[in-house]
Formats: sequence, structure tokens, C-alpha cells
Amino acid sequence: MTTEALRTGERKLELGRSLSSFMGRLGLQCTGGHWGTIPRFRDQMERLFGAAISTRWKHEQATEVHVGGSNLLLAEEFDLWWTPQKLLRTPPRSSVTLSQKFFEQLVESPIPLDLRAIRALKQSPLSLDLYTWATRRVSYLERPTLISWAALRRSFGAGYADTPQGRGKFRAKVLDALGRVRWVYSALRFKVEDGGVLLLPSAPHVPKLTK
Repeated sequence: MTTEALRTGERKLELGRSLSSFMGRLGLQCTGGHWGTIPRFRDQMERLFGAAISTRWKHEQATEVHVGGSNLLLAEEFDLWWTPQKLLRTPPRSSVTLSQKFFEQLVESPIPLDLRAIRALKQSPLSLDLYTWATRRVSYLERPTLISWAALRRSFGAGYADTPQGRGKFRAKVLDALGRVRWVYSALRFKVEDGGVLLLPSAPHVPKLTK
């Protein structure tokens, strides 16, 4: 969505004549049935476009308490059309209209992703998470920054127990996922240390446009 919003400069993004073709762009095989890829992909897209991000913060000082918050709606409206096995007519194009606030944030702080990397990593959710996280973090990184294992587990390892065994399993999964990320994103510079992952200033995976 970031890439398309920057390319077109419009809040309304065209996803194609049918979302089956959009799945093909992501390297996903289109299969029907209850356990097929199409129902699952459609469900995830409906969840994404119906999502809202809510942030809350609280600050206490002496006798004063300050509570604030912000709500971000991703999509203002969406139309999703799926190609059946036999078409009686040409369906309209699928589209999503981003909310004004979300669109402005995408344009102000864009971090485009390479769809080839998405296709290569699609079998590993943790690798996808670390890829998108890493290319965003290094895009504004000015000096080496150590991300502790505890911080990484809070962000990506909610399903792992806070025990020596759970922490060990999570660390092993991260090391494997980072190896996959480095394979598709060779410019990413990092070092694995006892205290965590040391991120080094690197070029974002999709180079910034020069005016």
C-alpha cells in the first residue's frame, strides 16, 4: 500500500480486476475450498482494511496525571472482488481508499518494501516481520543501536514463554529468520551479540528517490 500510495499520490488504490491477480503478484497460488489460499487471504484483507490502531500513553508527576491517546483508521472504504471459476461478466476493479490520516503518514515517512522479498519470505511470518521492521529501523538509524533480546521478544515473540527454555527457542528462531532476511536483503548490516542484535546504519532495501 505504501508503494502504490507513493507511486500514484492517491488515497484510492486499485488492486486489480480481481484479487486473484493481486495474489499472483505476491507469488501466492490461488486455491479455493475451505482450506484454500483464497478464503484465508480474503479474510486477512478484510481484517486489515477493517482495523484501527489505537495508542494510549500515561504520565504521572507529583499530583498530576496526564493520559493521552490517538486512533488511526487504516481504510476509509474498500471494495474487494474475487474471480469465480466461471465469469458471466467482467467484475469491477478491487480497490481500497486509505484514511486521510494514514495516507498522510505514509507519504511523510515512506518505507517501501520489495515484493520480490515478500514472495521469498512468505513462508516465514517471523522473517517477514523482521524484514519490514529492519528496513524501517535502518532507514533513519544514525549510529549502531543494540536491540535487546527482551525488546525483540516483546515485539515478535509473544507466544514464547518468559523462561530460559522459551527465551532460547525464540533466540534460535530469530537467528534463523535473520539469516533468511540477509539472503534477500544483503545490504542489511547487523551483528548478533549476547545482549541482542546490533543494528548498523544501512541503506533501506528500496532506495530513496532522488529529485
